[in-house]
Amino acid sequence: MIKKNIEQEIITILKESQDIPEENKTELIKKVLDVCNQYVEPVSQVLWVPINTIMPNTYNPNKIAMPEKRLLLRSMLDHGITLPLIVSVKEQQHYMLIDGYHRWSLIKKSKVLQRRLNHKVPVVILDLPKTEQIVASIRHNRARGKHQIAEISEVVKTLSANGWSSKKIMEALGMDADEVLRLKQFKGLGELFKDNDYSQSWH
Repeated sequence: MIKKNIEQEIITILKESQDIPEENKTELIKKVLDVCNQYVEPVSQVLWVPINTIMPNTYNPNKIAMPEKRLLLRSMLDHGITLPLIVSVKEQQHYMLIDGYHRWSLIKKSKVLQRRLNHKVPVVILDLPKTEQIVASIRHNRARGKHQIAEISEVVKTLSANGWSSKKIMEALGMDADEVLRLKQFKGLGELFKDNDYSQSWH
C-alpha cells in the first residue's frame, strides 16, 4: 500500500508539473510505472556498510589459489567492485558473510581499496535461518573454486544434525546419493546414517 501511494504521488507530481513538457510526461510516467512494478529482487536493495561490521562464516569450504587471489585483487583495483557481498544480519548493525569471502578478505587487507571505498563494502542482505545460510553459501560457491572435502563434510554434518534428510541435502546442494554418503563417511558420522531415505533410484 505504501509503495502504491508513493507511486501515485510521483505520477500526480509529474502530471501537475509546469516544468516538464507535456510530450515528455507520458514517457516519464511510463518509466515510473515500470520501476514501481518491477519485482524486487535482493540485488535491487544494495547497501553500503562498514567492512568491520561483517564477520566471516565458519563453514565456507571454497578455496582459491594465490594466482587467482592476485587476479581478483587486480580486478577490483582496476575495474572496481562489481558484485556486492551476500550477508545475513547477525545482530544489530553486524552481519555474517554468506558469499564473497575472498573479496571481503582482500578488501580488508588492501589499504588502497579501504581508502577508496571509505572502509565500506556493498552488501545484499538475505534474511535466512542458519541452515539456509549454509545452503546459500554452498550454492553460491559450488561452481567457483575448489571445495575442501573436510569442510564440505562438516556442512553435511551440520545440515544432518539440524534434521535434514539425505534427500533434502542432495536436492539443496546439488549432490547425488553417493556423494552425500561419502561425505558422511569421511567424518565417520555413523549416527547420521539412520535416515536411510536415499536410494540408487535417485541417481
